[in-house]
Amino acid sequence: MNNNENKKEYEIIDLYREYPGFTGGCHFAVITDLSPEEFREKYNGELGALSTCLFMSKDQGEVLKEFDRNEAKHRMRRMRSCSLDGYVEGETEYIYSIFSKDEPEDIAIQLEEMTLLRKAIVSLTQVQRRRLKLYFFNGLTIREIAKLEGVSHKNVLKSLSEAIRKMKNFQK
Repeated sequence: MNNNENKKEYEIIDLYREYPGFTGGCHFAVITDLSPEEFREKYNGELGALSTCLFMSKDQGEVLKEFDRNEAKHRMRRMRSCSLDGYVEGETEYIYSIFSKDEPEDIAIQLEEMTLLRKAIVSLTQVQRRRLKLYFFNGLTIREIAKLEGVSHKNVLKSLSEAIRKMKNFQK
């Protein structure tokens, strides 16, 4: 909109784009040292769409630009210094209370599941319990368990599969 030869004489700011949420009758601000009458007389043909606009002197425009630069600087400073896992009084407790698993219903369900799991493990044979412990808790592979016990890996695999099947079907 603003060609190069007139660039020094005026500058146009889209207020709605620069300031989201801006309300008012003016959509544009013209920064110029010309009076509104002189500006309209000189550029009416070129800038007819600016019939309702806000006129500002170049000094006022510079203050506006300085304000925008400061706002951007402070926004960047906040972004750089904001910790995503930081503590904010009141907010942190509220967020943790929402996502906390320490609700009474959750605790009751966990206790019930643990009791059922213990009963299922007790129903297994001693060999199945030992192999289950070595596999899931000690992190041994089926071949390592077979080597440790001196049996074939197929035997260990069959034993573990049967133990898992028993536990899945326990109390169904």
